[in-house]
Amino acid sequence: MKKIFLLTALILMNSCSKDPVTHTLFTSSNPINGGSVSPSKTEFSNGESAEITASASTEYVFKNWTGASGIDSKTSVLMDMDKLVTANFIKKKYTLNTETEGEGSIKETLIKSGAITNYNSGTIIELEAIPSDGWKFIEWKGDISGDKNPYIITLSSNKLVKSIFKKKDAGGGAVSNSPIDFETGGHGSDWTWTVFENDSNPPLKIVSNPNSSGLNTSLKVAKITALKAGAPYVGCESKHGSDLGTFKFDSSNSIVKIMVYKSVISDVGLKFAEFNGEAQPEIKVSNTKINEWEELTFDLSGSIGKGITGIIDQIIIFPDFNARTTDNVIYFDNITFGSN
Repeated sequence: MKKIFLLTALILMNSCSKDPVTHTLFTSSNPINGGSVSPSKTEFSNGESAEITASASTEYVFKNWTGASGIDSKTSVLMDMDKLVTANFIKKKYTLNTETEGEGSIKETLIKSGAITNYNSGTIIELEAIPSDGWKFIEWKGDISGDKNPYIITLSSNKLVKSIFKKKDAGGGAVSNSPIDFETGGHGSDWTWTVFENDSNPPLKIVSNPNSSGLNTSLKVAKITALKAGAPYVGCESKHGSDLGTFKFDSSNSIVKIMVYKSVISDVGLKFAEFNGEAQPEIKVSNTKINEWEELTFDLSGSIGKGITGIIDQIIIFPDFNARTTDNVIYFDNITFGSN
């Protein structure tokens, strides 16, 4: 009987010694709303490999692990003891690019940070357009619009914002319908442009910028094709009495600048006319670069006080003042009026 008891005890002891050893895996997210981790909690046998996956919430990205190695959103740990593994998440970052047209600046004021700057998703920025002396703020363009100033913007994606400034009226000489930038909602894009002395006179077109990575970052520009069969003085002109408005040349507006993008070196001509067609002789300036944007400057100070009335209401542009052996495509943009 004693032998049977001892045998039974030995069997029970041997059975207990073979129970499997288990460890518990605990997982968490940092911050809590940054994402989730699976599994959230489970048990593994001693020596087993636990596969763990982190899933970021909207506007967050996975950064790294605490309690495990690796920077990928999937990792594994060897379960040789109870373990706590944390997935660390950070806010997405977005860029805020600002530009100005005219003279002025944009002030950025941080209202609420998404966490750390440059700028994290959810960051709230107040943009204030600050005109230079003699200039006034007109409107915002790009990823915001309107004339509200300051303007509060929340970053949920990369943003490009442009502020438009215009010279204040000065002695009746301000050119109200300028700058001529051909942008939607700007000046020039919806004007009645007439092409002349260009054989069949294909119309002026408003098109996408052929190269917005350099000097000219505008979205839209004007395009004209000067035909081989056209006259050297192929040109285009705005409509009298409506497009350009009316003004007189004075010291505040007689320096006119225009950006051109051409495939040939040739003169660009520019002149202005009164309602009755009275016009000063054109001024010609040649481009010096090809297949890239270049800003040309025209001095119209000689037109101050000239003409029958001196009241200008039309602009006339000769984009390729030259005898041609081929059809030449010319782009022009951003016509501005200022002083020396």
